[in-house]
Amino acid sequence: MNFFKTKKYLITTLLISVGALMALSGCDDNFEQINANPNQPESVDPGLLMPSVIRGSINESVNESMEIGNVVAQHSAKVLFGAIDRYNWESFEGEWENHYNNLRNIMAMHDRAVDMGHDNYQGIALVMKSWVFSMLTNSFGDIPYSDAVNAKSGDVYSPSYDPQEQVYEGMIEDLEQANQLLDPNGRTIRNDILFDGDIMKWKRLANSLRVRLLVYASQQWDVSEDLQDIFTHPSQYPVFESVDHDASLTYLSSFPNQWPIHTWRIGTFQEYRVSKTLVDTLKAFNDPRLEAFAEPTDNSVDAGDPEYVGVPNGLEDDEAANYNGSPSDQSRLDRRYYFEPNGAKGIIMTYSELLFLKAEAAYRGWISGDPEQLYEDAVQASFDQYGVSPDTAYFEQEAITYESSRGLSQIMTQKWIALHFTGLEAWFEWRRTGLPDLEPSVRNQNSDRIPVRFMYPAEEQSLNQDNYQEAVSRQGDDNINTEMWLIK
Repeated sequence: MNFFKTKKYLITTLLISVGALMALSGCDDNFEQINANPNQPESVDPGLLMPSVIRGSINESVNESMEIGNVVAQHSAKVLFGAIDRYNWESFEGEWENHYNNLRNIMAMHDRAVDMGHDNYQGIALVMKSWVFSMLTNSFGDIPYSDAVNAKSGDVYSPSYDPQEQVYEGMIEDLEQANQLLDPNGRTIRNDILFDGDIMKWKRLANSLRVRLLVYASQQWDVSEDLQDIFTHPSQYPVFESVDHDASLTYLSSFPNQWPIHTWRIGTFQEYRVSKTLVDTLKAFNDPRLEAFAEPTDNSVDAGDPEYVGVPNGLEDDEAANYNGSPSDQSRLDRRYYFEPNGAKGIIMTYSELLFLKAEAAYRGWISGDPEQLYEDAVQASFDQYGVSPDTAYFEQEAITYESSRGLSQIMTQKWIALHFTGLEAWFEWRRTGLPDLEPSVRNQNSDRIPVRFMYPAEEQSLNQDNYQEAVSRQGDDNINTEMWLIK
């Protein structure tokens, strides 16, 4: 891991620690004043852990999206220090460590909720647990799951790796249990910075995430019965029904609920530009989301004729610096991600994504429904999410008008756009379906192959060697091209 990235995680860890102290001292207006030690979670109300559980997990997803997800999915491109964009990947130890650190807080919250008999806190913990574990297993494949984060409660210091299929079974089971536990008429919760205490929204998230995981696992399982059960029993299994139900954390301009990328070192923002792949696609579609994702080039603004220009993925640093003339002739990411952090959002899942999942399920015949209508509704929901309106003729364009012969490609291309800045999800979905048809980055160092997984942290090879070796022997070589169970 390079110096700057290591420094970033150290800074993030310090900020989280300071945030916990501020919560204890009553400095954050969002939290009630308390007198408990956060280092002894077995003795505190689970509401004390809610802000750090939510913020820590979403912050890690945002950081991963900026550094890796947007780049490998070709939403953005690196113009400095472009190893990730050229697929010269080391093991992403920080991602592994931060997710498991967040899981420790989640499980502390869960266990305390069980002790208190507080079903709503327990259900929320299970939702967050499933989401964080899904990011881990979708990135690495087989992972410590059953024995994970049990060093304190079970004296497990060298956890075994569960096969990915078993991890998926566990996550889906936890989401089913969360749906049963979460009760809008039950006990109230405190310090919910995601849904402001709205238990029904947590219940909708539990079931919507279960739809996501079922569709992800569809190459290995027949998921039609489970999906039909969810969508034909909305009172039992409520899901997102509007953009108002989106699971996205709106960041503020001040600490601790601040856009996490603003804790990075000064200058890191300049390492990124919008990808030519995304800009060209949105231009071809006459798509207004371009203005929500990108800034016009500085020189074109100065000339009074704003223009959007993306940068090809994988250029060498000197090539990137001179592409289209100069850095001032290239589009940066939208300023909400840089200069105006108030209003930026960290996304777990959106209504638009759920509709795309339904559209795919209808297209494949897993559920009843009109894939064309679901496809158009999903695109519209993405527009609504960003507060933009398409031209009245948007859906009449040849490339946009739904045709069953190319329906899946249209659904997945629009979904790829809509998953902008949603963790690693755009990459996961490309990896699962091969859509849209992305070309490997131009100067890649992986034999013209887009990576399909992260390598395990180097520390696992030394500190948990036997279990690491067992996972590798079962899954395949520990490299970025080994296909995991989900996509084999």
